[in-house]
Amino acid sequence: MIGQIRRILLIRTDRIGDVILTAPLANILHQHNPNIHISFLTRQYTSELIKQHHYIDEVISYDDKRFHQGFRGILNLSNELRQKNFDAAILFYPRFELALSIFLAKIPVRIGSGYRGYSILLNRRIYEHRKHGLKHELEYNISLLRAIGIIHDGPISFDFKLSQILQNKWREITSRLKINSNYAIIHPGNGRSAPNLSRNQYQLIIDKILKETNMAVILTGTTEEHDFNQSLIPTHFSNKVMNIAGNLSLIELMVLIRKAHLFISSSTGPLHIANAFNIPLLAFYCPAIPCSPKRWGPYHQQEWVLVPDIKPCNTCELLKCFHGNCLEKITNSEIEIRLTDRLNSLNQ
Repeated sequence: MIGQIRRILLIRTDRIGDVILTAPLANILHQHNPNIHISFLTRQYTSELIKQHHYIDEVISYDDKRFHQGFRGILNLSNELRQKNFDAAILFYPRFELALSIFLAKIPVRIGSGYRGYSILLNRRIYEHRKHGLKHELEYNISLLRAIGIIHDGPISFDFKLSQILQNKWREITSRLKINSNYAIIHPGNGRSAPNLSRNQYQLIIDKILKETNMAVILTGTTEEHDFNQSLIPTHFSNKVMNIAGNLSLIELMVLIRKAHLFISSSTGPLHIANAFNIPLLAFYCPAIPCSPKRWGPYHQQEWVLVPDIKPCNTCELLKCFHGNCLEKITNSEIEIRLTDRLNSLNQ
């Protein structure tokens, strides 16, 4: 079946981490059909990331706030896709408007979850409940390839290849921000999509890195996270910590992450960017089934994830959590021991 597909559309329109964890399928498809043309439909703010993937030929921006909004937007998208003559489309992030768009575009093979009311719009359905978190999100994505005859159990690679222009941009960014080449990135914010460490826990991590290594610490995040980041900077090491939250575009953050010596955060999209470039990580995750590292952890570095020693919840509601903020249950001693192990590994 895969040998008969000339043009395929991969659809992932949610957050950064979700998009990064879908990108490796392009390599798998290419392995099974070297002549296949692969397009990727994603939101504007993640499209620049996907443009850096070695095996993705075209990126289509999804604009559900304007051009692709409402029923008129569905028609606009379906008309746009119909003109591209896709043989197949895979819907990784199930949404009615996207399923209807590829149906109206008359794409012959339409693949996605069989557990939605609108799954009737798809003609190749995979019956798996992701909410149970029995395997990694990337592996759930790969399961959809069974619909076109691909069973992949080999190695996974992310294959992001920054252009020479972007590689040169790293020098521009570090020069503009006066950053030397020996740095760790700490990304304290996570958009409240999952539990997070406390201010004191981040301060502990920053202090230990500054006392025990020669690395500078760069704090990244959004404009809204700037003040929180600023509160983490110790006065006695202020010259070795730089808060650049809100100062970088997403693609500039990707460029900066690619050269980091260490990346630390809770469950975030930038964590998956770091893992895609094989940057050494230390991550902190809630053990609840919907957001556990088993499903959402850094795919190749699960051994560097620290979770609190508590009974996992079946759901994760930050404002109603029985444990409060469960990541605060991780003791200072646990953080120090794991961070010591991680820092020692950098010298091996």
